[in-house]
Amino acid sequence: MAKKVVIVGTGLGGLSTALRLTTLGFEVEMVEKFHQPGGRLNKLQHSGYTWDMAPTFFSMSYEFKELIDFCGIDKPFEFYALDPLYKVNFSNSKRYFTIHKDIDKLAEEFDGIENEFAEKMYRYLEKTGKLFHDVENRIIRRNFNPNYALDILRGNSRG
Repeated sequence: MAKKVVIVGTGLGGLSTALRLTTLGFEVEMVEKFHQPGGRLNKLQHSGYTWDMAPTFFSMSYEFKELIDFCGIDKPFEFYALDPLYKVNFSNSKRYFTIHKDIDKLAEEFDGIENEFAEKMYRYLEKTGKLFHDVENRIIRRNFNPNYALDILRGNSRG
């Protein structure tokens, strides 16, 4: 007899957990307070307008690959890298900036506005990349323990 599990919430976390558990042979029941599954991967519609409730891009596409590999299922979609990513306009300016994934192209957009843009961006990405991976590896990928968060806030690099 399969063990039974109830998952509260049908967002990405709940849905991916259900897939993993059913792959392991569990019987899964899910409950959701919203009128449809998806959590923040949903949309709101009102008076002819639609709002996306989720991020408009995935920064951790490798998580989807790991999930489908774990579950032994075919990938139901393809990820495509975007470059440029989008355009932005700042208040009181008629100029639009094209935001590129490629740092050198991005630096060209801000030429004359920010000196040494590429060098500054690479330093920023190195610093924030370390923080991102610390949070990912020491908090997200582990069972919650408040000491992990405190360690990161204190700059402690212990795992």
